[in-house]
Amino acid sequence: MTLASHIAKFLLLLAIGFILWVALSANPPRAGGLFDLDKLNHFGAFFVLAALTDYAFLQANVIWQKLAPLLCFGLSIEVMQYGVGYRYFEWLDLIADAAGLLCFLAVKGRFRSIFDPLMHKYFGAA
Repeated sequence: MTLASHIAKFLLLLAIGFILWVALSANPPRAGGLFDLDKLNHFGAFFVLAALTDYAFLQANVIWQKLAPLLCFGLSIEVMQYGVGYRYFEWLDLIADAAGLLCFLAVKGRFRSIFDPLMHKYFGAA
């Protein structure tokens, strides 16, 4: 396992923790003065989770082994939000999560062509 993979796993755990905190918070932080970017936030969060997961688990070749658990995580968040009482389940959030994952899948080759050389330069391998 490479240093880049270890770092990606650490960042993935941090991202998951942060996303859970925001998702289950009664008063999540909002960008001041901007319109509600909820669906864009979901899209971006799951794009980043997909990228981190791709680097964290380099040995898994089948992309759905990496992305399916993330979609289940998105569904779990929506179910937990329904259960806390002050948040709610929203199908459009889950669709935005899936869109972020699919977008990463669509640009994965280009994404990796940019970041793999950086990983190799700074961490010895991608």
